Amino acid sequence: MPECAFFLAANSRRGFVSFFESFIAEHFDRDVYLLKGGPGCGKSTLIRRVCQPLAREGEAVEYIYCSSDPESLDGMALSDRLAFLDATAPHAVEPSFPGARGGYLALPEFLGRPALRAKYPALLTLSAASKEHYAQAYRLIAASAQIDEHIAQSIRPYFAADRLRRRAKGIITREMPRAGTGRGMLKKRFIDGITPRGFLRLSGTIDALCSRVYDLQDSYGFAPVLLEPLLEGALRQGYDVYACYCPKNPERLLHLLIPALSLGFVTSTPQHQYEGDPYRRVRVDACVDYGPRRQLRGHARLLSRLSQSLIDDAVTEIAAAHALHDRIEELYRPHIDTAALDRRTEEIRRQIG
Repeated sequence: MPECAFFLAANSRRGFVSFFESFIAEHFDRDVYLLKGGPGCGKSTLIRRVCQPLAREGEAVEYIYCSSDPESLDGMALSDRLAFLDATAPHAVEPSFPGARGGYLALPEFLGRPALRAKYPALLTLSAASKEHYAQAYRLIAASAQIDEHIAQSIRPYFAADRLRRRAKGIITREMPRAGTGRGMLKKRFIDGITPRGFLRLSGTIDALCSRVYDLQDSYGFAPVLLEPLLEGALRQGYDVYACYCPKNPERLLHLLIPALSLGFVTSTPQHQYEGDPYRRVRVDACVDYGPRRQLRGHARLLSRLSQSLIDDAVTEIAAAHALHDRIEELYRPHIDTAALDRRTEEIRRQIG
């Protein structure tokens, strides 16, 4: 399987939501190493420098990126045998049985502690300001999600859900032959994120894992009516499935990727369209029959623009928070023992390899 990229966390209506625990639980026999260290101390660099040389030719590699800083790695996984994760806040996690399956990896101590202590008031001020920007972003995302719910509630009486459920049964029969005696594994991920760079979709992952993509055209959030039975059907038929959720509303299923079948189901909205050449196109919106209430369509479009405006404002807040975090890292960076970090990286590589 080729390289692919995901987010394991999202800036959402419920604040910061993480699938890190779920990721660790996926493979009982995988060694998961959890990095602990301060801001700007080289966790992302170490993950890349350790994992990339250990990847075997043709091995499946997952890059886990940070939704609050898409340039930064939060982790890497090599097939089902090895994974490294940044286990610091806000996605702090702990190993179930350190030593038996992976464990902790602490990075070198900081240099110049007296000078770093003198920066504590500035660090505290920057951190408090960053947290307030995130809090405002989450309020804006929640307001956007409430508008989306209002749109869906107003249109649901005119939505023929049974048509989509019948379509799901046909797809399972046609596309998902039995793959074995066991049940497939559910892998919870995000490929979409509300980031400092705006709404970001890791479209390369879809292209890497799926040569056949069902493009679900969905303006009102009804695609899960099709996706949820497809997910259950794929798992029942024995396929491992990447279930990718909505970053705004993490309870809502947005995409399914089934690498063993090279098959994907990707939701397109008016704001975020699937950019590839679809194998099939499913018009979820065609299951809506407004009848005499056709004015609802225009009303929904107006509210959708308001919802998107709130997300744009949330992105501005997240970008401001990220800029403050960058300043925190700048204050820390002169106190990083880079030579010790290089030595530690080589130690870990020898230890794991």
